[in-house]
Amino acid sequence: IVKTRNGILPRLDLFISLGKTGYADSFSGSFKAMKDSTYDLSFGINFSRTLGNRNTRAKDRGARITLKQAQEALNNMRQIIQRDVRIALNDLDRVRQQIDATRVTRMHQEEAMKAEKERFEAGTSTGLLVAQAQRDLLASHILEVEAIIDYNKVLVMLYLAEGSLLERRGVHMASFETESLP
Repeated sequence: IVKTRNGILPRLDLFISLGKTGYADSFSGSFKAMKDSTYDLSFGINFSRTLGNRNTRAKDRGARITLKQAQEALNNMRQIIQRDVRIALNDLDRVRQQIDATRVTRMHQEEAMKAEKERFEAGTSTGLLVAQAQRDLLASHILEVEAIIDYNKVLVMLYLAEGSLLERRGVHMASFETESLP
């Protein structure tokens, strides 16, 4: 924008030239003439302004529009990142609650399994009911582990959304850039 804006402005040049020249009939004689005590001095001001200047004004407007588009794109990217972080935080909270729920379910299944074993040992239950209790306990273990895995996945998505994943994994861009240089 500064460059295109400067193209619209009028131009004012100040120049000063001080020199010494030698005039002679031959080239070698011109060097001898430079020993004289005469100097050439010229100075002046040059002012120019293009009338109309439509091309330069169009470039300036185009640059301003491009800047505005870039700013809007940047604001849009910020909003997308904020939304992604909020979604990841909500998912993280949801998965934490799911871990707590599956842990409680597993603890109840462990109690049910103990009770079913005690009934079996007392002779009031069957092997099938004990096997079903073991199956339910195993399923609750699996659900709890899956919830923990989901938590870790959502945590990685949060780190990715907030832009700290590589840093949290010990990867620093400065060290990466210096390693790749010969």
